[in-house]
Amino acid sequence: MRQRSIWLLTVLALTVSACSSTKRVAVEQTPIYLPTPESTPVRLGTASAPRLPEVHDAIKRIFKDAAVLNQNFNPNFLMGDFNGDDSQDLAVIIKPVKLEEMNQEYPPWLVRSPRRVDRAPLKIEKDEALLAVIHGYGTNDWRDPEATQTFVLKDVVGNDLKVQSGKEFVAANAGRKLPRAQGDLIGETVQGTQGFLYYAVATYSWYDPKTYTGKPEAPGVFHKSRTMR
Repeated sequence: MRQRSIWLLTVLALTVSACSSTKRVAVEQTPIYLPTPESTPVRLGTASAPRLPEVHDAIKRIFKDAAVLNQNFNPNFLMGDFNGDDSQDLAVIIKPVKLEEMNQEYPPWLVRSPRRVDRAPLKIEKDEALLAVIHGYGTNDWRDPEATQTFVLKDVVGNDLKVQSGKEFVAANAGRKLPRAQGDLIGETVQGTQGFLYYAVATYSWYDPKTYTGKPEAPGVFHKSRTMR
């Protein structure tokens, strides 16, 4: 009888232990749900000043081996929102290396001469100093791999290049007839004439405070602002 009682107590103890162990294992193995955050594009330090390697990369992205950074000017690149779409753009002075590619029939960039009145065909010359304006697009503005829309401007490379905001431009030229610039302007001295490059609707134009009369500007648009997109 005593042995039977001991046996029953042993079986009971084992049963309780097994139940306790089973419950503990179940608790330990309960999966914990952790929501996975949605992946978003990584935004680089686009507001920071351009670094020389980044400028070289941007030129390479647009022109491949057809043009390089022109080292004969200081400064030779500027950053600003030149077409007023809330993206930072890069204006950089370049030098053609492969004329055949720079003068191809259908280039992936737009060649313009803001200071010329006539509409004669434009041809890029050997060792000519050109101002390339790479419009910002996508997450990282002009640094973005998708930022390829570029204007190549002839006859506008001068000295003392600087960026001036639209508000600063209006305040500094109060009382004068002014163009409706859509973004930041590039102030400089070209062949002894002080003026500004500005984007108006669909192209870049030249503002000379002494001769400007207020010509009409053609309609059109390229990159929309971030808010519009």
